[in-house]
Amino acid sequence: MEEHFNDRGAEITEQEEKALLRKAKKRVQFKVHLMIFILTNLLLWLLFGFGSKLFGVDFNVENPAFQFALFISLTWGVLVFSHYLLIYKWGKSYVEKELNALKKEYKKNR
Repeated sequence: MEEHFNDRGAEITEQEEKALLRKAKKRVQFKVHLMIFILTNLLLWLLFGFGSKLFGVDFNVENPAFQFALFISLTWGVLVFSHYLLIYKWGKSYVEKELNALKKEYKKNR
């Protein structure tokens, strides 16, 4: 049987292991989201670039296809960045705050 230890050298409890597994799943979901974002945007911009040359359209800011590609990239980029913040920066503090609020509420109603 495989043993797991936390940073204090103590064996990890089943509850800690489940929490780490949930955290790992969220991080993997973010990494998949980021890879899909990168690959899709790469394809989008390649299609726009080659399509512009193929159809003899100027590659400029006034081109509706350019505006569409830019809108998609920027909007989705903001969403990916928000996803990153929720998973790596804010997620733990929000969960901890909500858990503490629920504990206080539970103690108050007992």
